[in-house]
Amino acid sequence: MRRLAAGLLVLALAAVSLDAGAGTEIRRWQGAERLPLAAAALDGRRVDLRQLQGRVVLVNFWATWCEPCRAEMPSIERLRARLEGRPFEVLAVNYGESREKVAQFLQHEHVALPVLLDPDKEVGDAWNAKGLPMTFLVDVRGRVRYWAFGEMDWSRGEALKVVEKLVAEAPGA
Repeated sequence: MRRLAAGLLVLALAAVSLDAGAGTEIRRWQGAERLPLAAAALDGRRVDLRQLQGRVVLVNFWATWCEPCRAEMPSIERLRARLEGRPFEVLAVNYGESREKVAQFLQHEHVALPVLLDPDKEVGDAWNAKGLPMTFLVDVRGRVRYWAFGEMDWSRGEALKVVEKLVAEAPGA
């Protein structure tokens, strides 16, 4: 009987450790309302967060070597697909890697998110992205409202509710 109980405990602990993002929560942002974000996209065009005012923007700082970053990317893609046609945008900001490395990773992993490059980590520093993945939600007025540190499933649960609440605040949504 003790063996069975011990075995069940091991299984329960394993299930908890496999629950990606179990400790990650979305928090209200307490810093500056507006943060600068202007960077080159992977395709060479210049993207400025100010140009996206009127849309909710999920800004995700990530790197190819970051396993939790890689694990959460499919959920960000599902969220983007779910909100297609609504005032919502994703900016995946690669933290500190070369254009070649990022392009090779995206092709190999079949990731189709819009990626901005931050090879000198200037954007990440301005946003105080000291760990990865770090994600921010910017409202339709261009104000940072929420943030999360660590892997999260953005396509369901509380994360989805928060994003949908922000999207609903958009004029005409």
